[in-house]
Amino acid sequence: MDKPTTKAPTDERTIISSLDNDEERTPSEQAKKPPYLIIIEGPHAGGHFQLFQGKNIIGRSNNCAVQLQDHSVSRNHVEIEKGEAGWMIRDLGSKNGTYVNGGLISDTVVFGHKDVIKVGIYILRLVTQTIKPEEEMEIPSDFAIGGKTVLTESPNSPDGLTSEMAKKDIPKDEFDEEGNVKDKKDEEVKAPASLSTRLRKTAIFVVGSIGIIACVGYLTWHFFLHPSGGGKGVKPPVKLPEAVVDPQSMPATDQLVDMPQVPTQEAVPQKVPVFLDFASSPLPSTISFQDKELGKAPLRVNVELESGKEYTATAVFYMQDMQESYTLPVKFKVTEGESVIPILFRAPIGMLKVNDLPRDVQFYLEGVFEYDRFKEKPAKLNEIVLKKPIYIPYGKYTVELRKSRQLGESQTYVQDIIFKREFTIAEDQPTYILDIKEEDLKVFPVEINSTPQQSDVFVDGKLMGKTPYKGLFPLGEHTLTLRKEGYFEHSQLLKVDINTEFISDIKLETSVAGAHLNNANAMMSRELYQEAVNELAQALASNPAPSEVGQANYLLGSCYLKLGDIERSLTYFGLSQQTEDWKYPSMLGKVAAYAIVKRVNDALPLLVDVMLNAKDESIKRQANDLFQQMSPFRSVIYAYTDPAGAKVIVNDKPIDNATPVILHDLPLGTYRLRFEKPGYEPMELNLTLSVNEFNPVVVKLKPIPQ
Repeated sequence: MDKPTTKAPTDERTIISSLDNDEERTPSEQAKKPPYLIIIEGPHAGGHFQLFQGKNIIGRSNNCAVQLQDHSVSRNHVEIEKGEAGWMIRDLGSKNGTYVNGGLISDTVVFGHKDVIKVGIYILRLVTQTIKPEEEMEIPSDFAIGGKTVLTESPNSPDGLTSEMAKKDIPKDEFDEEGNVKDKKDEEVKAPASLSTRLRKTAIFVVGSIGIIACVGYLTWHFFLHPSGGGKGVKPPVKLPEAVVDPQSMPATDQLVDMPQVPTQEAVPQKVPVFLDFASSPLPSTISFQDKELGKAPLRVNVELESGKEYTATAVFYMQDMQESYTLPVKFKVTEGESVIPILFRAPIGMLKVNDLPRDVQFYLEGVFEYDRFKEKPAKLNEIVLKKPIYIPYGKYTVELRKSRQLGESQTYVQDIIFKREFTIAEDQPTYILDIKEEDLKVFPVEINSTPQQSDVFVDGKLMGKTPYKGLFPLGEHTLTLRKEGYFEHSQLLKVDINTEFISDIKLETSVAGAHLNNANAMMSRELYQEAVNELAQALASNPAPSEVGQANYLLGSCYLKLGDIERSLTYFGLSQQTEDWKYPSMLGKVAAYAIVKRVNDALPLLVDVMLNAKDESIKRQANDLFQQMSPFRSVIYAYTDPAGAKVIVNDKPIDNATPVILHDLPLGTYRLRFEKPGYEPMELNLTLSVNEFNPVVVKLKPIPQ
């Protein structure tokens, strides 16, 4: 049996690699102190199993704390755990059920010292106090019926009968002291035979003798006297006329004498030679077949197997770094005409790769395996080979890096956690890579999500981006702020002193004015502009924040623009332009309004301002789109000099206005520009324009030397 799995202490990590040769110790040697279970009936009677804190699983699986090897026991049969009320036992849906003190259990049951449980063919006793050996092995009366011990099914019982079935209906006085049926042969020899017995024996002897004589006579006639038997000197038989048989004179079918039937010989299964081609992934495994260990995969062996019969091969994967093994059985059949059978063992095992680590750190790994979710498996890995895979089972893991720190001037050292990550190894993500450098220990990763998304993320007052946001912050204290129009501002303090992930999902609360703004946006998307105007009026009457006032005025300008009220639209865009957050969107709104009424000279300065000074790329794209609509085949030159106030001459033709100046409605071609200003050297340049092009020209004038 496999060594029972131990429970890791709560205040210290268990070192998985430290086995101390437990595998060479018998169960009796490993469990000497209560609490433990002892087998009192079944194979290996007298064997002990130590019980540990937490759940102790009894079953056939290799991962069970109490492993019982018999098919009457389920893989995970029953669970034992120490609770507040005492020791508790719960059946895990086993096939044959669990009995406590002779009764079948269906729910969790509390039981105690010297109580007995039946699991398959095994009877075990719970021992929580030191008792004498004879008390350990005593079978209680709860497992006895009618004065006879009820034994469980033995693997060697013929026809699968249990001892209880074999002894059923036998009188009590026909059992000896050990519960076995008495042997009566000697009693029959010693007892004098009665008259009826002697007559019965004589009749049997006479009938047997007559039968033997009849058989000898028949054989003599058949083989020596009958013509067909080859007897010498016998005349050929005279052929008699065929008798007419009356069917009604024949006896009924059920009255015919049964003739002895010759037993049919069963066909011997035919075996065919095949090659078994074993392979395993993601690492080599030890292959066993038909109770024989064949070797390490990849492996190919030649065997003779029956066609159509199902076989099972087993692979054992051993993960060296985790000191963990996993057994995987695979079933297969031999198809007629098949000469090579590929058998692939794909275990639920992934890998951890460490590409880089800081110096003088200790590496800790703890996980819950997918195939054994009842226990956590902690490990301290002392020898890490960089870039070499560490094979680990599928599951959820936590990895920590720790560093020793001296407490003041004392001789006491503590282990500080300086890095922590949680990750999952699964079929869709079988590999996790760690690449940690010294400088990585000075920052921590941040992931911010919000409802709704696209909220502005500020850290210590600095805009970092919009949600969903991912970034790195220096270790220490930070103020995280989320802002979005129509919602209350969210602010919280971050205090992180190790490199560990900070993940937060923040739901923003809607303000009263913000709710009206959101409703107005929804109505505008459905082209219900008058209804949106009513919602915006309520937003302005709901004590809005300054940014909400700017947004409401901008939306009012947009609604009136769609409704064709240009003057009112320009008024609200002008009000919104006074709010910094809505300055450039409102300027573009005014440009759109001017474009409708063909006031190009009023629109172009605003458009140039946006295209030159706006930081938001989406605002710049909107400005370019408006420029394309206003001047589809013409170009614009924006001329600016430092210092301003220079005279501009285009192709020898003076322009009325001094710099800065906008030259618009220009056809494609080449232009010669000259800039003149008293006290400064004149400056000339040539510029070629294509269709619908915006060209900002900035010239720095040089003073005339004195």
